[in-house]
Order: sequence, then C-alpha cells, then structure tokens
Amino acid sequence: MDKMRNNAESVVLGLGDALVFAYKMPMDSEKQHAIRQAVLRAMLVHVPFDGWGAAAMSAAAADLGMAEDAVLVLFPQGAADAIDGFVAMSDDDMARDFAALTPPPQGVTATIKTLVMLKLAGAEPHRQAVAEALKILSRPHHAGLGMRVLYRTVDRMWRLAGDRSVDWNFYSKRAILAGVYSATLAYWVARPGASHEDIERFLTHRLREAMFVPKMTAPARKAAGKAVGGGMRMAGRIFGRPPWTRSS
Repeated sequence: MDKMRNNAESVVLGLGDALVFAYKMPMDSEKQHAIRQAVLRAMLVHVPFDGWGAAAMSAAAADLGMAEDAVLVLFPQGAADAIDGFVAMSDDDMARDFAALTPPPQGVTATIKTLVMLKLAGAEPHRQAVAEALKILSRPHHAGLGMRVLYRTVDRMWRLAGDRSVDWNFYSKRAILAGVYSATLAYWVARPGASHEDIERFLTHRLREAMFVPKMTAPARKAAGKAVGGGMRMAGRIFGRPPWTRSS
C-alpha cells in the first residue's frame, strides 16, 4: 500500500512549482480550471486513505507545494465540489480518449459502448476513489448532485455519439443510457476482479435490453400528447433544453 502511495505521489510532485507560480498570478476561469484539475489529480492519490474531504485536499496541497487555504477555497462545498469536479474531469478524459481512436467505432450502439468502456478504463487506476464517491453520492442530501453528474456524463456520451434528437427522444435517450451506465458502473465497482471481457459482456447485455425500451414505449408516447409536452417543459427546466434548439 505504501509503495502504491509513493508511486502515485511521484506523478504529481513535478506540478508543484508551476502551480504555485500560476496561483500567484491573476486568476481567470481557465487558469482556475487547470489548477482545480491538477489538485483533483493529486487528491486521487490520497482519497483511498483519507476520503474526499479536507484531509485529502490538504495532502494534495502539500504534494503540489500550495498553501492549504489556496486549495480549500477551490472547493467551497468540500467533498461534494471535489466529486463534481472529478466526474467532470473524467468526462473530459473520456472525450479526449475517444477523439484519439483510429478508426472510430461505427454506429450509435458501438459508439456508446466504446464511450462507456473508455470511461471505466479511465477510472480503473482510481477504483477505490470512485467507490468512495458513489458512497457519498448515495446519501439523501447528495441525491441532487448524483443526478446532475450522471446526467452530465450520459449527455456527454450522446453528444459524442452525434445525437441531435429533440423533444421526447432527447430526454428518453439520456434516461435509458443513465440506467445502462449506472448498472454497468455498479457491476464494475462490485467486481474488481472482473475482466475487460466480463464487463463488456455485461454492458452489451444491458444495451440489448435497452434497445427494446423505445419500441415498448412508442404507443405510450403517441397517446400521451399534451402530458408529454408538459413533462418535456419540466425536464427542460431541470436539465436544460437541447442546445441545438435554443435561440441565439
């Protein structure tokens, strides 16, 4: 365990001087975002031992040569902000890895499957940190945050898959993928010894099951009429309208 900590710490120590210099300069949103990501990556070394709270943030500050207060102020809501930032950062990593694929997967189902597997592959070195994050997000007072970060992830996947749907389809696709991804993530966390093939097989089965949902719900969607429209407006207020339907 100590060896794992030492090896992981060596990855982030070189960032210290650059981050201290950057932090002393006038802060803009881009610079703050870069510093937050560096701190989060440094935190991941400590989360398995210290959790997602102030202890891991303080340890990351020490690793990076930053003042503890300078790190804590980046996450005013503590663990909740850190987890939110971690999920967003892992979504960015997934998108970067997907863009690097040559050739890219063909077809929507293959693309979604690839994106989920990339997301899990990126999380593999931080499995325990992910498990700790899920425990926190499962608490009732963090239910809203859990729903937001899940929606953000599946929305990113659908965008990368080229989705341009509107109205009911926009939200139903994300709701269905949220169920598929959540089930696969839970399987991945619960079975650390599962092979890549095992996880892919589980995901494939969930995706096949999900393919039947639009067919089963088509009559209900047609009959719902005005009720669906009201639900759409409510979903739009919660999650935002599809960006390509917004007026400039």
